[in-house]
Amino acid sequence: MALTEQDIQRLAHLARIELTPEEAQVFGEQLSSVLEYAKQIEEVDTSSVQLSSHIDYLTDVFRADIPVDASLADESIAQFPQAAGRLNKVKAVME
Repeated sequence: MALTEQDIQRLAHLARIELTPEEAQVFGEQLSSVLEYAKQIEEVDTSSVQLSSHIDYLTDVFRADIPVDASLADESIAQFPQAAGRLNKVKAVME
């Protein structure tokens, strides 16, 4: 499935990215290749494969909602080098 320049520009607009004409051509070829591969996968006969909603049968594990002693948090805050009230102060990760 070959994508047109208009298809690529529409996808770029939806993804909120700006593409140069060269990038649009390269990404268009790559995306067309991916779509061709997906088309090949669609053609595989899966009629003998049993349907499943999940590959692993998981069960939910619930625990009792029991309040815990908050003094452990106070001990943790007390051991931290810098605190601001009941919060630990750390160096900024982002500006």
